[in-house]
Amino acid sequence: MHMANQPSQFTIESVSGILRDEGLRITRKRTAILETLFESDAPMTLQEIQQGAAKRAGTTPDFATVFRMLNLMEQLHLVHKVSLQRSSSYYELSDPRKHYDHLVCKKCEQVILIDIPCPIGDTEKRLARQYGFRDLSHSLEFFGVCPACTA
Repeated sequence: MHMANQPSQFTIESVSGILRDEGLRITRKRTAILETLFESDAPMTLQEIQQGAAKRAGTTPDFATVFRMLNLMEQLHLVHKVSLQRSSSYYELSDPRKHYDHLVCKKCEQVILIDIPCPIGDTEKRLARQYGFRDLSHSLEFFGVCPACTA
């Protein structure tokens, strides 16, 4: 298995093409899994992805299908796991044109994607140079209490 060449356009169609090139048959259920990921504005558990796909496909993909597809997508750098300090694993797309840092409410567990340039991008570059790392990436989550829970 090779690392996916990131597509120039990050769409359901381009990701489907990469998965097809890896030998995965793109069924209605698998398309529904992709639609669920592309329509989400927050990281999701495997169960949430399965439930979202079930609503879109009209039939529930089995858990093994969801797990295997997300595992392949993670290996191909099309999705990544997000550490939210919870027992479940959370996944979100890895669109190469976007950066993924999050605000997480400790009370209601709402997750918000931070829509600003990466606050530690320069530090990441400096660390890569200083320690000789290549392809360095990071995941940054801030934990606090959201305005609704504070009120």
